[in-house]
Amino acid sequence: MRQSKALLYGTAALAAGLFAANAKADPVSVDLFYTVFSGSPNVWEVTANLNGSSLTFSGDHSIASTAGADGLLFLPDGNLAIAGQNANNPAQVHEITKLGAPVTSAATTASSNGSYHLALNNAGTNLFSLCNTNCGSNFTQFTLAGGGLSGAGVDITVSGGPGSQQVTGLIFNPSNGKWYYGTAVDGSTSGDFGTVAFSGTTATLTRLLSGVPSHGLTFDPFTNDIIMSSGNLVEQFDPTVGANGAVVSTFMGPGGDQYDQSAADGKGHLFVASNNGNLVGLDYDASALINTGTHGESFLRSSLDDIAPLSGSGAPGVPEPASLALLATGLLGFGLLGRRRNRV
Repeated sequence: MRQSKALLYGTAALAAGLFAANAKADPVSVDLFYTVFSGSPNVWEVTANLNGSSLTFSGDHSIASTAGADGLLFLPDGNLAIAGQNANNPAQVHEITKLGAPVTSAATTASSNGSYHLALNNAGTNLFSLCNTNCGSNFTQFTLAGGGLSGAGVDITVSGGPGSQQVTGLIFNPSNGKWYYGTAVDGSTSGDFGTVAFSGTTATLTRLLSGVPSHGLTFDPFTNDIIMSSGNLVEQFDPTVGANGAVVSTFMGPGGDQYDQSAADGKGHLFVASNNGNLVGLDYDASALINTGTHGESFLRSSLDDIAPLSGSGAPGVPEPASLALLATGLLGFGLLGRRRNRV
């Protein structure tokens, strides 16, 4: 059901008409938790301020040093889960508070080839730990207790295809109830992308696309689309286009960028971490397409790795702004609820 996207397109159209004289992106500030893949401390917090093509930072400070740090997200108990890379054998996922105090660690399976990206199911009952490269056909699942880590993980066996069975990215789309996977390794813009069907401890892959930057995967509740990122590419996949969905928009950054994970705020803004230390902020609230609008890019920290989600599963919670609800109500009087912008 795409009423929410139609509403957003209508909202964007009205906003463009009302504020054409000030045709500039709305400024936004977000609190980001992020990791660095080398050095210590390796878990940080910063406020990112995006205003058109200007991206600045304030309050950047370290919060923790864990044995390895890569992917991160918020657990249902409010604490952070940190993927521990290959710092231990088997690898570990760490749970810390938002202030950085250690809570516990849980081991992945011996065959997991490390813990890099993380994914949380929509019910908040399971956490998945994924590898980075040379993964084999498996990844790790943790069963959460009280919203937090409670014990060692178990193997999820990957089947299906065709294509690669190494899963480096995993995300749930609540708008259609489907899981999506990616296989691209760090820096590669050529991986597989498709859907995942879980049955017990088996994950069956159905490839939809190949040759895409499917290393980092993010669900964007503003568009109900999947954002994928790797190398210097960020691509937007719309599940409703055609029989199997399609990439509808591509953002290409500078050649030196190497995008890892991204975070969408659910209001038409996307922040993408690059391993060369840069952070990119995209503002597409007027078009719902990531390659339009404005963007800013600034250096944040050397060895920048991943950032925690800002919306959806694994996020600390982003309230729906009252202003959007009021504007949506006003749209009824203009008859714009069904208006959509064309994909270009």
